[in-house]
Amino acid sequence: MGNIAVETEWQYHGLLAICIENSVLRIVVLPELGGKIFRLIHKPSDSSILWQNPRLVPRQLPMGARFDDHFFGGWDELFPNDEPTSVTGEPYPDHGELWTLPWQARIEEHSVERAVLHMWCYGSVTNTRLDRWLTVMRDSPVLAFSYTLMNMDHTGLDFLWKLHPALNITSSSRIDLPPCTVIRGDEGFSGLIGEECFPWPVCRGKDGNKYDLRFMFSPGRSFREFMYGIDLSDGWCAITDREKNVGFGLRFPKEVFTSIWLFVTDGGWRGYRTAILEPCTAYPFLLDKAIEQGTCGHLNPGETLTCEVEAVVYEGFSGVNGIKPGGQVIGI
Repeated sequence: MGNIAVETEWQYHGLLAICIENSVLRIVVLPELGGKIFRLIHKPSDSSILWQNPRLVPRQLPMGARFDDHFFGGWDELFPNDEPTSVTGEPYPDHGELWTLPWQARIEEHSVERAVLHMWCYGSVTNTRLDRWLTVMRDSPVLAFSYTLMNMDHTGLDFLWKLHPALNITSSSRIDLPPCTVIRGDEGFSGLIGEECFPWPVCRGKDGNKYDLRFMFSPGRSFREFMYGIDLSDGWCAITDREKNVGFGLRFPKEVFTSIWLFVTDGGWRGYRTAILEPCTAYPFLLDKAIEQGTCGHLNPGETLTCEVEAVVYEGFSGVNGIKPGGQVIGI
């Protein structure tokens, strides 16, 4: 038990670093690098939840930088697109405009019971503003996010917005999603999945065998996967380290984030080992195709979207059957 500590004047490789800490979690945010949540430490188990790239040092980047070549890890906010594209004649940069822009940051509350970090950023290509309030409560394993996304333009906006936490994984990691339909993201990229569409979690592999994708990690096997979970029965997802019985989960409104993208590389892509749980307002990754098939987010002129998201670091479970409002984990 203890008070919440807030530090706002740290530096990390020349970048401003804001640290918020309670008895359970330590969070480090880099406002100048797209508002990135760079570290999330679960103190009781001494577990680093978010993956950091062991070969790259975070630094500020110009608009239009290639995301894959500067994949520092941590948790990014990606908007309004994934793959570079043009919409109504405007070129949209790789993985959107927000991840390279400096965000404004202000501690709005710091008391014995809670700390609130307000961050916001205006689009440079789109006439938009995204606000994010991060609330940390005393002795709580939950990060509570409040978002406001505003379309300040006189025309409507079709967009892709996704949460992008890159997570540490081991051969004992388990991935849990709610009942949903899975669509393979790319046949050429896929290492295991041998069919286009199937119910989570069991698929037919490229070798003809059946695979339970909750347990896709295996010692000595190098692979990569990318898929979309759609028609979600509920709005949550989780990854658990079954050796430590420690995991990370997200609770989100499925009416806003209508799909869960899942990117996994266990040595199969550039030698990296991470899994990214990506609740998203759209699919597929090509925004123009999502617009064409009506599977993207949309804001009318002057419209504002508000939503709440909760991230929870839990312990004592080897898997998850659900995450309820308030970050309540239904564990296995």
